[in-house]
Amino acid sequence: MKKRSRVILGFLLVLVFSMVFAGCSPASQPDSSSKPDTSKEVSGKEDVTQQTVTLRFSWWGADTRHQATLAAMELYSQRNPNVKIEGEYGAFSTFYQKLLTQLAGRTAPDIISVDYKWTHDLMKQGSPFVNMYTLTDKIDMNGFDLDFAKIYGGDDDYPIGLPAGVNGMGYLYNVEFLKEFGIEPNNEWDWETVIENGKKVQAADPSKHLMYNISEHWVYLLKTMLKQINGNTILNDDYSLGFSRDDIIQVFDYIRRLVETGTVPPFEEGVLYENVYADQNPNWLNQNFGIFPTSSSLIPGIAAASDFELDVFRYPVPKDAVDPGILVTPSMFITIYEHSKYQDVAADFIDFFFNDEEAIMILKDTRGVPANEKAKEMLVREGIVPKQVSDMVSQSLTGAGIAENGPSLNPEVIALIKDYIQQVGYLKLTPEQAADEFMKELEALAASLK
Repeated sequence: MKKRSRVILGFLLVLVFSMVFAGCSPASQPDSSSKPDTSKEVSGKEDVTQQTVTLRFSWWGADTRHQATLAAMELYSQRNPNVKIEGEYGAFSTFYQKLLTQLAGRTAPDIISVDYKWTHDLMKQGSPFVNMYTLTDKIDMNGFDLDFAKIYGGDDDYPIGLPAGVNGMGYLYNVEFLKEFGIEPNNEWDWETVIENGKKVQAADPSKHLMYNISEHWVYLLKTMLKQINGNTILNDDYSLGFSRDDIIQVFDYIRRLVETGTVPPFEEGVLYENVYADQNPNWLNQNFGIFPTSSSLIPGIAAASDFELDVFRYPVPKDAVDPGILVTPSMFITIYEHSKYQDVAADFIDFFFNDEEAIMILKDTRGVPANEKAKEMLVREGIVPKQVSDMVSQSLTGAGIAENGPSLNPEVIALIKDYIQQVGYLKLTPEQAADEFMKELEALAASLK
């Protein structure tokens, strides 16, 4: 685990400085002499113009992402008239189940977007995606850090794809709201600072609350606090618990305090909006909340819906934290299906998608701050990446925690975490009761998963 932490920390520091200074050295590439032959029916850019090819490309996201991706696909087809690319896109909530069905039936698209949370389970099925190391002569990967890609999307010998963007967690806040209550946002907040300022808001206006967490961000809070307490993920690689009873009691007690002090609204009041982002939450839009924890890639959509000034500051990190704990991840991976008939054409399109300057300017930051140095530097230089987005990424990188491992990302584990956060948040269980029951259930679940 320490080795992983050092690897990702090195990448993150490079990324911080590269957002200010251009000209970083390319990431090292593996020895091409050891790469297996991956030639298929079509080979390289020359053949793209020699026969008719239809590729399928799947992704999820908002309409801005859809339209930009379709425009980039159209540009590629204009340059390569007999390559047709069909887009398959929709909501994130149904994407994974559809992908599992397609993989089982060998009907998956040629090019597939994959969330980092799915990597561990997908790799249990064998090697469903082409190894990126076999494509370094077809895709310019110099702008990518493949160590970062492997941590979240594969292993040492098998990165499943290239990360499209980098996401960091942080606090998005209503500038006028915090000013109104005399609250000073800065990157030195710890968890007690949050409680202190939550009490200040409640004392001045009980109808308002400092912060609102959606369901996913309660999970992030729990995982982050545990990393800060003991430096571990919630489950170790061998599926043993990565925390003690005292550790989890401390986290559950903090969640209870957030509710009891009014720092966050009662869970009963937020139930209708626990799975939607700030751009659809009327209490945020009506300025009844001051802070909305979020990932950087979601800021543009929230900003577009918010009729007030926004800014960002770093997620809380206690001064005595064992690990800073902040979540910094790829927004998604772009992969090639192992059973695609046209792997080389798909690779040519991915090279265009990430490295062509016209494509970069079409796609912009619709998949977060680009993980490719060339694209990121272009968008920062042109002022296309909003300042709040680049600031949140930079802030999160200064406190990036150890990478989440496969067991900790399992959907059943996440569901169990949400269940006990709810029981503590609704004040149905004391922190001690919740700790005992949660640990018992998690141990049983981990044993079955192992």
